[in-house]
Parts: sequence; C-alpha cells; structure tokens
Amino acid sequence: MKECIQPNILPTPEYQDIPEPEKIQEGILQLHEIFSKELTPELSKEYLISLVEKLDGDHQSWISFVSKGEALHQSIGENIYGPLIVGYCNWIQKNCEQLNYANGNVFFALRDAAPLLAAASILWKENGLNPVGIYANRPILGIEDEFTPDEKSESYQMGLQYLEKHGVKKNGTILWVDSGAWGTVVKVMKQTLLQEAKFYPFFWYSHNPNIPGYLNELMKEADVSEKTLEKINDSLECMFPQPLLRPTKIESVENGPEIILQPSTILAVTWGNAAIKGVTTAAQNLNGIVTHEQEIAHLQLLAKLSHHAQKTGEWTGVLPINTPTWSKGNEFLAEWPKNLLP
Repeated sequence: MKECIQPNILPTPEYQDIPEPEKIQEGILQLHEIFSKELTPELSKEYLISLVEKLDGDHQSWISFVSKGEALHQSIGENIYGPLIVGYCNWIQKNCEQLNYANGNVFFALRDAAPLLAAASILWKENGLNPVGIYANRPILGIEDEFTPDEKSESYQMGLQYLEKHGVKKNGTILWVDSGAWGTVVKVMKQTLLQEAKFYPFFWYSHNPNIPGYLNELMKEADVSEKTLEKINDSLECMFPQPLLRPTKIESVENGPEIILQPSTILAVTWGNAAIKGVTTAAQNLNGIVTHEQEIAHLQLLAKLSHHAQKTGEWTGVLPINTPTWSKGNEFLAEWPKNLLP
C-alpha cells in the first residue's frame, strides 16, 4: 500500500488551555473576523448568530459550547457534505481514467480543497493516484482579490520554484483540484508559470464554462439553480472552518521557497478538525460507494437546507445566501484565452 499525503490537520487544543467560559463571545468575534474576509462581514454576522443559537446560545460553559460545536461540525462533514465529497473524488478519478492518467500526483489547492483532499487521501490508497496538498491562492500568486485587496503579495516571483519543490512539473501533465469558481489562479499559473504543461483543472463548482465542475454536472438532473450552487460552494468556507490562517506569500527559507503556515483561532482549529474528521469517516464508511442517485439526492438536500435557512433564519449547515458574485467575472470570462487548456 502506497503512502498518501494527508491533509495538514493541526492537533485539537487541550481544553485547559482555552480561555474561561465567559470568553465564548470573544471566540465568536475571532471567527467573525476570519469569516468576514471569506463571506463578507454582513453574511458572517448572520451566519454566526444562527450558529450560536443552534449551539444553545452563549450562556453555557466554554467546554460545553466547544464540544457541541465539534459534534455538529463532525456530523455536517460526515452526513451532509461527506457523500457528495466522496462522489466528487470518484468523479476526479473517472476524469483521470479518461485522460489515461492512472498514476501520479493530483494536486489539491489548499486551503479550500482541504475537505476534498481528506476524502481522496482515504479513497485513493489502493490506486495509482497520489493526492498532494499545495498552496496556491490569489494573494500568493500576486492576483488582486476584490474583497481582500490588501493581501496581494509580491513574492509570486518564487511561485514556480515553490510549485516544482512540491512536485509540479512545468512541462508535465498536471491534474489540479480546487473548490472553484472562476479560474483566476488557473489562468495565471498556466500563462505565467506552466506554459508548457498540460494543465487539467477540475472544480467542485465552476463559474467558468472552460473548467469542468462536479456540482455543475449534477445541477440539471437535480433541478438545482446555479445560484444555489454558489451558496453551496461558499458554504465550504464556514462549514469547514480553516484550522490555518490564509497564507498570502511565499517565504525564502533554508531549503527553498515555502509557504509559512500559522494556526487559526481556537474555534476554527477545533471545529475545522472536527469537520475534516467527519469527511474522513464518511470516506471510510462509504468506501467510495456512492450511487448517482445518492449524489443527486444529497445535492437536493443541500439545496433544501439552504432554502430553509433563507426562509427561517435557522442554521442548517448551508448558507442562506451566496457571497457577492465577482463584479469582473463576465469580463474575465470574455477575455479567457482560447486553447489555454487542453
């Protein structure tokens, strides 16, 4: 059995190192600061208010609050998103087979693809595909982010060295997995770093008709709108809290260019680990067996949960609305180079 690269999961902190019970509100404020960059401040506030209510409010002990959050996030990872994520990994494997790519690295863009990587690391142990987590986001590659423009980095000149260090071959065949949605990172990587490579991106959800999207392929049969797919995609940002802060630059260290990672807030670390644990449990229990009918049913379930959250304000595990759609998206797609991808 070959060794698969495991997701970068931090150890769950000991409760005795956590602030006293009255610090629940402080913990939520820390989460709000992080989610605001991912979801916008307004949506983050709405989401966290409903989450605290789901966890029986803030008038309880810290240990009780954190424990309930752990159980909730593990259940969401295992039962709500888990089957679809397993289906996604099967979809990636089928696409690899169609490309006659039976052996080699499949790169998962972290942090967003962490739940997908967790499942693949379980499901692909017996085949030739090797899931590899790698950090490549807009700030790292020097791409301005409309919602967090202050994070743009100038260290992207070291991008190719960093990618090569982690197994990306500039003239090879590259299978690239990400949550989605527009392909800004894909475009920059292909045009500036990997011009000679055969680059095959596959998204969980795609806003770009030039890049295949798993949820997009299920959409019509499940009778789910694209706007709902946006909500489901955005939900990964908070239903799977990131144990690591968003890295924004490449550092020059002794053994070459590297991404320096820092742990996130205590709730993000604890609940994020729990959500990932739920996905790995689903992958182990399902053993890769998810029927097409089950995929459709789970996508419909997520759509219903989003609609219920929007109608009632209750926390359901799916966001009630999506984050703002990129204002320059249509312009970006109109300028997409022909023949950029195979």
